[in-house]
Formats: sequence, structure tokens, C-alpha cells
Amino acid sequence: MTASLHSVTPAAALDPVEAELAKDIWDVRHLPGVWYEPHQSAHLLNFTKIPTQFRALVKQYLRFSITRCSLSACRDRLIHLGLFFDWYCSAHPSACDFHHLTRTDVETYLVHLQTRTNRYGKPTSADQRWRAVHVLKFLLEYLERTSSSAAPFVPVSKLVWPGDCGVQPRLTPNRIKYVPEFVLQQFEQHVHTLPAVYLPAVILLRASGWRTSDILNLRYDTCLERTASGSWLCGDIRKTRVLNHKVPISEEIAVLVAAQCTWVKEHYSEQDNPVHYLFPAHTPQRKGCPLYAGSLQNALNRLAVQHDIRDEAGNLFHFNAHAFRHTKAVELINNGMSLVHVQKWLAHLTPEMTLVYAKILDSTMRKEWEQAFAKGAVRIDIQDLPKVVTTEYLSNQQEIEWEHIRHNLDAVRLPNGYCFKPKKASCPTQAIPCYSCSHFCTTPDFLPQFVQEERETRELIELGKKAGSVIWVERNTQKLEKLLPVMELLRKGNLHHPAGKTVREYTNEEREKST
Repeated sequence: MTASLHSVTPAAALDPVEAELAKDIWDVRHLPGVWYEPHQSAHLLNFTKIPTQFRALVKQYLRFSITRCSLSACRDRLIHLGLFFDWYCSAHPSACDFHHLTRTDVETYLVHLQTRTNRYGKPTSADQRWRAVHVLKFLLEYLERTSSSAAPFVPVSKLVWPGDCGVQPRLTPNRIKYVPEFVLQQFEQHVHTLPAVYLPAVILLRASGWRTSDILNLRYDTCLERTASGSWLCGDIRKTRVLNHKVPISEEIAVLVAAQCTWVKEHYSEQDNPVHYLFPAHTPQRKGCPLYAGSLQNALNRLAVQHDIRDEAGNLFHFNAHAFRHTKAVELINNGMSLVHVQKWLAHLTPEMTLVYAKILDSTMRKEWEQAFAKGAVRIDIQDLPKVVTTEYLSNQQEIEWEHIRHNLDAVRLPNGYCFKPKKASCPTQAIPCYSCSHFCTTPDFLPQFVQEERETRELIELGKKAGSVIWVERNTQKLEKLLPVMELLRKGNLHHPAGKTVREYTNEEREKST
């Protein structure tokens, strides 16, 4: 297998695709069907860092992967496979397959990932460790499912356990990078000084919220749509593969796009721009390609240096072109657009993607709270039904907070009120109410009060069941069990007094004499 992939056979010589795959460095532009970014300058997959004895195997796996994943994803897999083989070949110098790979090897590799440092002396991040384990797992599963002669003898499910990969680290809202309003004000004052080749693209980034790749992939013959309802920016969203996506744009932006379309048609021939890019590259080396995304971002940061654009802490601001997408999401959310519409605008596949990118500003949150508070608030009553209460009523704070009680307290009704004991605190008085005390006495005259107390206790039990409070139900049930025998005596016309007649009719001195 190794020889056939390293040497160009006569058949491969006749087939340019096979000839490219036989190389140790692939140029994916020569491989049909591969998804790569035309606005980037990196189009290579380099296998030279994979040990020779495993290189043909990894090429076979990447040949499969590149039909399903983007070039950047395949490059990431190649990097992490190189990391694994560096360790594997040092631990097993004579190995040329995975026949004797064991669970112990995998666990040792996990420790290696935890303790290794990169070329800058920094430890491997949690995201890198997650990717490294996933990439290894994908390779082993590919070998197992294709019945490769190099596959491990032990099933992959017993080599790599689900917990080994852990949970993929995700960005929190506080880590999402967007351009702060303080910086935007400075940027908008000086944006007109950008070189003419980059200015229209940056304005579209700011207005649309699209990714840099999607803006640079726009075609001048399809990117602008004018209708009776207004103008639309139209294009394909490459990451989520949404074709002919469109968002509304202002008339000023539409005029700019139309002017750019006219300029490109006048200055670029069909040979120079065969794909009809709206922002074609202006250098001979990238003839036929769109602008290079890196040069656009460099232009933004030169602008920051030239005009001393700083953040609120006084630090020189570093622009990331993708941050304009985050900024647009923040603006749409804070200007009142629903998450469903923001999701559609950004061409996100799931609402979770929109929630990650959108940040609600503190000023907006407070404004919305003040508006909601001015209209009143909603409380849950004792029948589990919502009711609107006014702000004046809330300010009086005269209502019992049943919702708080359900989650934090044991509510027991006493003859003259309630006991709001914390759930973790013990109270014999609550568990044994007065009517179970030997010194308590009651007569049939008090039966109506007991009937009412029984009804209210049963209501509390039902309320506790709905709230899922086991302790609440248990305590009130204990009370009901003590209450029912007393009521039975009163219904028969008897009085209830556990201590008996002696305690009722004699003084202490008389009782002592009678004993």
C-alpha cells in the first residue's frame, strides 16, 4: 500500500487527481469536490510530518475525510494526527499498525496531552485536548469500519471511552468578541480613510453581519436584488450551506453595491474574474480569486494604528473582521428583533448558535426591566394560577410569597396562623401541634373550627404535591393524621383531653391528696 501511494503509477500519471493524491503535499485546488475557501491563501495538506510507515494510511483516511469536511477541518485532523504519531512512535518505535494498541496506551496518551506544552511553552488547552481525542477516535473507527489490515485488534469502543473526549469547550457570552460601541464611534469617524479596494467590503461587513468568507464570495451579477419592498443583499452562506440567502439593506448600501458591481465589470475582464466576484483580488498571484481575507483584516488594524483607535481601557484596539458579525447580532437583539428573526438573518441552523453570538447589553436589559416593571408583574397564586399585580401592590410587600415558600420552606397552618419553618430545621411543635399535647383540651363546640382546619390542611397537602415538596406533604399529612381522631371524638359528642378528668377538675394540692 505504501509503495503504491508514494510512487506515481502509469495510471496515476494519466489521471491528474490520482497524481495529486500520490504526492506528500496535496493542493486541494486540483481535487474536484473539495470544499475550500477561495478568499484564503492556504490550499495545501502537508503529510510530511506523518511518520513514513503511517503516511499511506493517513492519506487514505484524509482522502475519505476531504469529501465530507472542509479543508480547514482536514488540516486540523492532520495536525492532531501528527501529534498522536509523535507520541505513538516514541512509545512503540517498531509499530507500523495499530494491532496491539491497548486501553493502557490510550490512557497514557491522555496523560501526555494533559502534561505536554506547545512550542511557546504553554500547556495544551482543553479545546485542543478534546479535538486530539476526537481525531484519534475518528481514525480508529474508520479503520475498524473499513476492515483495514492496520485496524486494532481491540474494538474501538473499548479503547476510547466516551468520557475520554469530555465535553467540547464552548464560548461563553463574556468571551464573544464584538466591537464595543466606544470603538465603533471612532471607527465610523475614520472608516472612509480605508484603501478603496477594501472600503466597500468593510462597509458590507458592518451592514450585513455576514462572515468575511460570505462577503468575499459575493458575485456581482447576483448579489443585489431590488424589489417593491426594498433592496436585498443576496449570496450563499458557505459555513451552513444556505444557498441564495438574503437580508434587507438600506438604499445607501444598495447604491454602494451597485457602484461596486459597475466598477468591477469595467475594470476586470472575463478572463481576470471568471467567477464574477464582487471583490476580486487585485494582485497577479491571486488572479481569478476574491480578495484575501487576511489583507482585509490587516487593513483594519492599520487603520486602528493610524488613527489611534483605543478601547475604554486605553488599549489599542485589535480588529477581527468576524467581530462585525457579532456586533450585528448584538445590535439586532438590542434593537428589539426577535431571536427567530435574528437566527434567520444570520443563517444559523439552530437557536443555540444565535444565543451564543448575541449579547444583551446591560443598558438594554435594565431598560426592558423598567418597562416590564412599569406594566406590573405576574405572581402565582395558591391555586397555581398566574395573576397580575401592580407595582404599588408589590411595594407594600403585604403578600405571602408562596412561590418562595414552595422551594425553601415547610408551610404548616396553625390554629391562629402559619409556621414557615426552613426545610432543614427540626421543630417538634410543628410535628406535634397543640391538640396532640396532653395539656390541650377541646369540646364539640369547636368542631366547626376543626372541620375548616381539616379542609385547609388537605389543600396544603395538594399544593405540596403539585410543587413536588415531599417534606411539605409529609409534615401536613402527619398533622392531618393527628387531627382526624380528635374530630371523630368531637362528632360523637365527646371531649378531647389526653390527661383525663383528674387534670381537668382538681388542683395540684387536691391531686396530691387523692393519690
